[in-house]
Amino acid sequence: MRRRLAILCLFAVLAAALLLLSSGRQAPPPRNVIFILVDTLRADRLGTYGYGRPTSPNVDAFARDEAVKFEDARSQASCTFPSANSILTSRWPTAFLGQPNQELGIPEGIPSLAEILHTHGFQTVAISASAVVRNTPTRFNPTAGYGRGFDVFNEDCVWKSASCINEKAAPFLAKGGKPLFLYLHYIDPHGPYQPPKGWRRKFAKGRPEKRWVRIGDPNPIGNWLYKGKENPGFTPADLRYLQNLYDDEIAFFDERFADLLSSLRSSGLLEDSMVVFASDHGEEFLEHEHLKHCRTVFDNSIKVPLLMRIPGVGARSVAQPVQNLDIVPTVMDYLGLGTGGHTFEGRSLRGLLEADPKAPGELQYAVQGTFRSASDGRYKLIQDLASGNATLYDLAADPGEKTDVLRRERRAYFRLRDSLAGWITRAEGKGTGDESVRQAREAEEKLRSLGYIE
Repeated sequence: MRRRLAILCLFAVLAAALLLLSSGRQAPPPRNVIFILVDTLRADRLGTYGYGRPTSPNVDAFARDEAVKFEDARSQASCTFPSANSILTSRWPTAFLGQPNQELGIPEGIPSLAEILHTHGFQTVAISASAVVRNTPTRFNPTAGYGRGFDVFNEDCVWKSASCINEKAAPFLAKGGKPLFLYLHYIDPHGPYQPPKGWRRKFAKGRPEKRWVRIGDPNPIGNWLYKGKENPGFTPADLRYLQNLYDDEIAFFDERFADLLSSLRSSGLLEDSMVVFASDHGEEFLEHEHLKHCRTVFDNSIKVPLLMRIPGVGARSVAQPVQNLDIVPTVMDYLGLGTGGHTFEGRSLRGLLEADPKAPGELQYAVQGTFRSASDGRYKLIQDLASGNATLYDLAADPGEKTDVLRRERRAYFRLRDSLAGWITRAEGKGTGDESVRQAREAEEKLRSLGYIE
């Protein structure tokens, strides 16, 4: 009897040891990367980020059941150029200002994620609806410059809806062959806010009198704000209708997102793929007397959704501040490639996800025109290099960034001021001098001359 008991105990110990070993064993690295970038998508217009309207039930379910949701993510610029450049290279936006002839693409010498993965044997495919993120010239980007490293760069969907992106992606959603890096750049809900004809709108009801409101064109207001044109006589109801159309575009995309996930599941591609869901910037609707994007570093323009589905990592929320700059290092880490011998200015978020979810976050920096910002998740400092003016916001008490607390919160101000000054020196190498202002204004003027901003 004692011998039997000893044997049973031994088996129990061995079983427990095997269980511990198996639970501690890391999941194999993902084989594929599906990178979904939704142009002009504000985080606060998604249900998973607290929006009261049902704009995004499918994205919300993905965030709740399958993905890691970063609750406090910010982009590094409020314009597709240079935000997309920064996302795809993990380099600060200032690295892309001052290119010859004010070119917008990713310059040689700064490797993109596509280039890096191509050298590691990935099939690299881009399908872009953006008129900026292009392999061939458009009116809005005459020099292109985003195609390097891609085996396929499909541009058939420029300015077209998410249905077109999904259709062009379908031939690549098959398991087998080389590992796949698939970059999908959706243009919904970029203006003009026009859900496809025939799709039943959920929020924009009725028929406004003004045609430009009916077709979701905010430019008449922008022309008044920025070009000295006559006030188009817009009303609060007109502005609400434009926002309703913006929400409808999100709702349309959300349905197509569900279609994409369904295709990935049915093909078996999803099970061993890392899925990144991100946005390059948000959109303003006069919350700070500005419209659209490419103007400010307020959170309407730079606080973005960031979701990652990682095989072997359960669904959870991460509250610490992170940046779009961190996406590439995180992807590389989970693929088992480390840094691949490259220098990234973001950091891998793997340690934050797996080692200590209560670890401190990082300061988030952003650039737009002459504005620079630094945020620690609680406070946010905005500095205008041209005027020298600074404002400080308590994001916990004032998420809409309406009340300047600089005089009251001096300790937070000095801490962020010193951090921002150090970052400007590291990222730009020019301090807050005239050269930074000149390059920022030249980049803005380039976008204006191309008609991308008013």
